[in-house]
Amino acid sequence: MGLLMVLRPPLPGPKSLRRATRTQRRERHRADAEEWATAEERGLLLDVSVEELLPLMNAAGGNRLPTLGQLDPWSDGVLSREDLPQLDADVDRLEAAAGNDVERGLVAVLRALLARWRDEPGLALHWYGD
Repeated sequence: MGLLMVLRPPLPGPKSLRRATRTQRRERHRADAEEWATAEERGLLLDVSVEELLPLMNAAGGNRLPTLGQLDPWSDGVLSREDLPQLDADVDRLEAAAGNDVERGLVAVLRALLARWRDEPGLALHWYGD
């Protein structure tokens, strides 16, 4: 299972594809995949394994983390720039709790993603869970 975090412009509103035709749904997923590939090339995407992230989050305080503790790795959501200072504090707590090279690497890529967010005004952090 994975958690995909991508910096992208805020979407105009939630749109449901339940009534879309199979072709429309396939086309939407193809467009998302192309956007995510471009975002990954630009350093605006992080695809992290839930099995790596959850133990680190639990060691850092779990659901007591004000922002990261509220992310549900099995659903989708959006964080705005107003969430960035608290998210920085959560990542500081993750860094303090990191106990091995894999966890420290995860913290490093999270920090890099947040740095890109600071450099790219007008973007929101979208997450897509499994």
